[in-house]
Amino acid sequence: MTINFMNHAFLWNAGGDFMPRQRQIIAHSIAQRLHAAEEAIDLAAARIAELNAALPLARLEGRLGAAIGQDAFASSATAIMLVAKTRAELVATHDQLKRVSDDIGLGEQAYGDVFKVATGQSQQQPLAHHLRAA
Repeated sequence: MTINFMNHAFLWNAGGDFMPRQRQIIAHSIAQRLHAAEEAIDLAAARIAELNAALPLARLEGRLGAAIGQDAFASSATAIMLVAKTRAELVATHDQLKRVSDDIGLGEQAYGDVFKVATGQSQQQPLAHHLRAA
């Protein structure tokens, strides 16, 4: 049986389950949207960080008092904190969708980034040589 829902054909087998290929197509579509959202958040964070760096420099260049533009500076700083929180929620969504993928039998899929970073303790080895100021 085929059911059309929002321009997507959902195929069911005789047992009432989605066919594996259809699940992969749907998962790929979700993964593309998730990666686009993650990229957009990272770009937003970068642009807000650029703004946050430029605001105090502009005040200094303009030889303005410290109180000038303080509200804008504070609002922009709040914006970067909110973007960081949003980014954390997207990372959590990514992890939750991975569990869903496992639950429905899709297993490991490679739709996006090649390199993954383990959460929690850093897995990186310390660098052998460190830069030091003389």
